[in-house]
Amino acid sequence: MRNDPLQRLTTGAATAFCLATLSVYPLYIDRFSNLGVTKFTGVSTLFLLWCIAIGACVLIGAQTVPGRFAGARRDVSLWSLAAFAGTTLLATCLSLSPLASVWGLGSYYGGLMLVLFTAVGYLAVRAFAPERGFDLLAACTGVTVIIVTVLYVCNIFNIDPIGSYENTAVVERAQFFSTLGQKDFNAGYMSVALPLVFYAFLTAKGRARTIGYAVPAAFGALALAVVDAEGLTLGIGAAMMVLACHRDFDTKKLRRGAIVGVMFFAWAAWMHYMRRSVYTQGGTSLLAKFGEVKLALPLGLACLLIWAGLAWRARKGKPEVSLCLLGRVLTGIVLGAGALVFLLANLLPGFPSLGTLDNFFVFNDDWGTYRGTAWRAAWGTWADASLWRKLVGYGPGMMHRAVADWAGDSITARMKTFYAAHNEYLEQLLSTGLLGLAAWVAFLVSHLRRGFAHWSKNGVAPVVLALCSYLVQAIVSIRVSMIFPEVMLLFALLAAWTAPEVRQPAAQPAAAPASRVRKKRRAAPAEQQPSRWGWGKVVVAAVVSMVMAAGLSHLVFFYLF
Repeated sequence: MRNDPLQRLTTGAATAFCLATLSVYPLYIDRFSNLGVTKFTGVSTLFLLWCIAIGACVLIGAQTVPGRFAGARRDVSLWSLAAFAGTTLLATCLSLSPLASVWGLGSYYGGLMLVLFTAVGYLAVRAFAPERGFDLLAACTGVTVIIVTVLYVCNIFNIDPIGSYENTAVVERAQFFSTLGQKDFNAGYMSVALPLVFYAFLTAKGRARTIGYAVPAAFGALALAVVDAEGLTLGIGAAMMVLACHRDFDTKKLRRGAIVGVMFFAWAAWMHYMRRSVYTQGGTSLLAKFGEVKLALPLGLACLLIWAGLAWRARKGKPEVSLCLLGRVLTGIVLGAGALVFLLANLLPGFPSLGTLDNFFVFNDDWGTYRGTAWRAAWGTWADASLWRKLVGYGPGMMHRAVADWAGDSITARMKTFYAAHNEYLEQLLSTGLLGLAAWVAFLVSHLRRGFAHWSKNGVAPVVLALCSYLVQAIVSIRVSMIFPEVMLLFALLAAWTAPEVRQPAAQPAAAPASRVRKKRRAAPAEQQPSRWGWGKVVVAAVVSMVMAAGLSHLVFFYLF
């Protein structure tokens, strides 16, 4: 069945769909003055085009990859997806403003329509994604990381290479750093993309492939140094800990990781100098603090020494050794020390000041650029709600209105500035209630369990790390149309690559041995990987589809512009 031209066409369409969303869509921009609607309509039209194309293939005979929906009646991932979409629909119908919740107005269009579009896209990719596609995904994501990072660096130094800032308000230009918009949106994308890029470099085989993946890894290290957002710190930190604790973590990964560390500390030191002498904004994130000479120099040298020692060991021909025990010990120490300091700083009267670290460990209304205020208001609004509102929520994008009704005359000027909780889980609780949050958590847990159970399969480990990174940074972020579609397709790829392998029914035996030999020879090409020309056509299709979606979005969603 998989040799049929229609099946190859459908698989190619699913692959181009993934690349268009994960690698091309992040670069799509019209103008920043209308960033939310531009991004939402662009990605929604992209999903619409590819889902129609894949659906047409299904109507004329394309079949899903065997095993992708095996045991669907007992598959928690599918039932939780249905529950997630259903609870969002219910919350929208009972919303304070159902029409606004349909689109998610007030929360960068993260409403019902985004959930429905991404759910359908998830099913399409899960059904038809190729069984081996991580190399192409990592390569294209690496190119996107390079472009986004260059645009980010150019913008913070007041350089506009793409001309998108023309006729854009100065205050918006100061806040938006690349085609992804605000620094928090850039951090959200990088928290997803960098684990894919770094893991490809850590595990690359052969000199040419290693050098090829080293280039985007170097720009990824630059992104860590310049994207000034704590969400990226949390996400990448979580991905590092997960990798270090896994039994797959060995001396080779540490050796390559030390190279990334050297590049990061070099970039961080350069960025720290530039902030002091040229660009005076930013530099408040924890990663940016590592640019100080007293930290960057010794830590960079330590990474260099680790690399040199392990490289000498590898040159001697010694086998790679698992370091998961060391990783688990260090992870436990870091998490334990951080939790202890946080508890002491907030609960122990008279605990000494930690200096600039107070901004991270002392929780109050000003914590996390006033996220403390947003969290307190969102939690108070939900906790004081009626029972049925606690179950179904106030509707997507309704935080601003719900908080205003809850606070009444005691609302502060700072509370009025928040249209989202800046915590995806708290926002889910407020907008879709306990039912929606339970469905979303079940969806996450079911996929991560599958991912850890099939870690060694091709492409599974980096996707798990990317999702872990995103889910941790979501603690201080919001669900937006710039990032959420990419995340849902990564969940789809994870489900596809961890699906049970189902063998095809054996063909009818031939009459003569010669006939059987000929059949085997004909079947041999099916085992070959797609050629570079084949992948090139997929990449072109991804780019062309995004160009088409950009133009058609103004026609399909004209009423939103």
